[in-house]
Amino acid sequence: MNKRLVLLISLALTVFLFVPSIPRAHAVTGVVCLTTAAANACPASPPAFGPFTIGTNFSIGIFIQNSNAMAGFDIYVKSDPAVLTPTSASLGPLIVNPSLTSTCVNGIAQTGSCTVNTANGNGVVEVTTIESSGGNECGGISPCSGMAFFINYTVVASAASTPLSYPAAPGCAASSVSSPPNMCVLVADNVGTTIPENIQAATVIQTTSADFTITAVPNSVSVNAGSSAISNITLTSVNGLNGMVTLSTTPPPACPACPTWGINGSMIQLHAGGTNSSTLIFSTISSTPIGRWIVNVTGTFGSTSHTVTVVFTIMSSGPPPDFLISANPVSLIIPAGINASSTITLTSINGFSGMVQLSTTSPLCPQPQCTTWFVTPTQVSLAAGGSANAFLVIMAANRADSGTISISGTSGGLVHQTTVAFQVHAASTDFSLTAFPSFFRIPAGTTVSSQVHAASTDFSLTAFPSFFRIPAGTTVSSQIQLYPNGFSGGSFSVALSAAVSPPNGLTATLNPTIVTLSSFSVYSTLTIGTLATTPVGNYTISVTGSSSGSTHSIIVYVQVLPPPTLKVTPTSGTVGAKVLVQGSGFPVEFGSSEIIVSFDDQLVGFIFIPTTSFNFTFNVPEAQAGAHTVKAFEPFFFSGSGSIIATAPFQVLQSPTGLTVSLDIGTIYFPGDGATAFILVNQNGQPASPADLQVTVQLIRPDGSMLLLTATKISTGIYRAVFTIPAASANPLGTYAMIANAHSSSLGDSTALGSFEVKPTWFAQNSKAITTGATLVGSVGVVGMVGLAWKKGYLKKKDDEQILPA
Repeated sequence: MNKRLVLLISLALTVFLFVPSIPRAHAVTGVVCLTTAAANACPASPPAFGPFTIGTNFSIGIFIQNSNAMAGFDIYVKSDPAVLTPTSASLGPLIVNPSLTSTCVNGIAQTGSCTVNTANGNGVVEVTTIESSGGNECGGISPCSGMAFFINYTVVASAASTPLSYPAAPGCAASSVSSPPNMCVLVADNVGTTIPENIQAATVIQTTSADFTITAVPNSVSVNAGSSAISNITLTSVNGLNGMVTLSTTPPPACPACPTWGINGSMIQLHAGGTNSSTLIFSTISSTPIGRWIVNVTGTFGSTSHTVTVVFTIMSSGPPPDFLISANPVSLIIPAGINASSTITLTSINGFSGMVQLSTTSPLCPQPQCTTWFVTPTQVSLAAGGSANAFLVIMAANRADSGTISISGTSGGLVHQTTVAFQVHAASTDFSLTAFPSFFRIPAGTTVSSQVHAASTDFSLTAFPSFFRIPAGTTVSSQIQLYPNGFSGGSFSVALSAAVSPPNGLTATLNPTIVTLSSFSVYSTLTIGTLATTPVGNYTISVTGSSSGSTHSIIVYVQVLPPPTLKVTPTSGTVGAKVLVQGSGFPVEFGSSEIIVSFDDQLVGFIFIPTTSFNFTFNVPEAQAGAHTVKAFEPFFFSGSGSIIATAPFQVLQSPTGLTVSLDIGTIYFPGDGATAFILVNQNGQPASPADLQVTVQLIRPDGSMLLLTATKISTGIYRAVFTIPAASANPLGTYAMIANAHSSSLGDSTALGSFEVKPTWFAQNSKAITTGATLVGSVGVVGMVGLAWKKGYLKKKDDEQILPA
């Protein structure tokens, strides 16, 4: 339906022929102006709205003042869409009973339809309506004033000022404005007479251009020589600044002992109205001289720059951080073939903290010919003011031996040493001799023989491994080897026992507890068990073997650590979601240790770790929704003597389904009705409005032409679209189709189809009979028909449009 109000009434001639003339006030020229939404009159001069900043939403009113009494209008307002974007429009109270209303914003109809071949387009708002009662406003008394309609705008870009005006177009030849021609401003009375109007435009002004602020917290920092300090640099968008701000500093000095500084993240993205931050890092070494340093941090955006100052004061740090290393005992006497140990203690001094690497001198040759040794762990973490232990394990040769072992601790440029001396005493083997027979009575000249038998019940013990570092809750085992010293001359039994010190949570069992020795070695398995509640600390297990003539012991050392922990982030997600696994407390014995990560015992990957902590990421494999377990374990802990396991729960969530759309609309409407459709968007069976959801509604008329309708959100997942069926059109009757489309970049697309039928009203079907009756009513009836003709659409809305009944 064309919305230009070039108003002609088919019965106007009848009115003037049969109805006495109605007194009319003297014709006046009114004003159509732009003003504030709450105004009740036009301003004395063109107003300036604002100042506004980018992102601001505001409203204006279109006011008609001191005009002849009117019955409708069709008015356009134009803005620069690159700076000021109209978002919606709505009627004001001027037209009391509006009908045939259309609002067109940016060339898209919000209500009704947009008038073609006029000024509609991006940045233009058209609002048109007429009084449904058939009369003029203000009781038909002139002058008449009131708020015609409102427009909502959003400031989208920076400009000192931008105009709001009335556009012109050839399709607006019928205009209330005499000059310039073709202005798209039309006000008319109830018989279609164009009412003369003047126009008054406006401007919109903004505050100062987009900008930002820069701050530093703290802006004054004290730091000890040899340490580092930071200051947080925060940027805040002002007046809608949106873009990348570059941070730079005054250059640090080049001298070797001077401090250095820099920005961790020199390119900072700022969004309109938002904040973002970076870090200024100030570093010194122990020889950096005391003093005061001023660092300027400058942020630059195009031609705009701001600077903030941070003052760093370097203070004397006193003695440099360091550590001590000591051994206890420093001297060991060890029986041949037996293991022993010395505790290596590391102590922080002057606030030292960090990792210390431990190493030893190398043995001269392998065991059992030579005495061998190792230190465990090879890496120790020291906290400031704290201490930590490691162990030097010595495995004595099977012969007399002696030596000195040097143990070195290294952290950065710090290296310290301690020594442990050892002496290995060769095992003394006792034996007995027997002869059979031990007495002979023989004649002279006779030769006889006696069997001499040598026997020993002495033996030696060894344990492998003889040292363990295990988390609480872990079970490991050591092989206890027994072998005869010298010759046995038969077989003998050795009884084995194990004693734990301190006896507060660690268990030790031997299997078997009695072994039989002859000429070859035999073994017993020492099983060492801990509970999750076993106290952290150092333990010794004394394994003792006793035979009829000998008793020997060997020591197995156990260091109980806190149990490993496992954390997953996030703790829930759908199949395919990325999960971060963070583990800590996994012991490292020699070099790097392998950690295997599984999901419900399904391998998802492995990692080699040089320290006790690790980070590992994986994507959730195919699994049913519900509770699952992420497991990390160290399978080859201490040469296969045990495994370290930690678990964490993970909840697999139901994967989101795509969108589904349904459309509900009535089945039958009449010309002039508003056809209202409700659109329901579902996800997983629930109404949903994801952030990237776009809902569009397309109307297909009976003649195949299409119109895009605006879908207004009512609540989550529920939208409404309204189509006002024209009351006067070439062919409004028939079946209309309505297609609702929902689009989400993450969830896909969905479409729903609905339809309705437009049928003629009873009045239209019986128009001939009504017209015949109307001719008999007389002059009063004719006046009533004029009002009805306005209401029902017996009006010509544009010069080139035919007079058609609604």
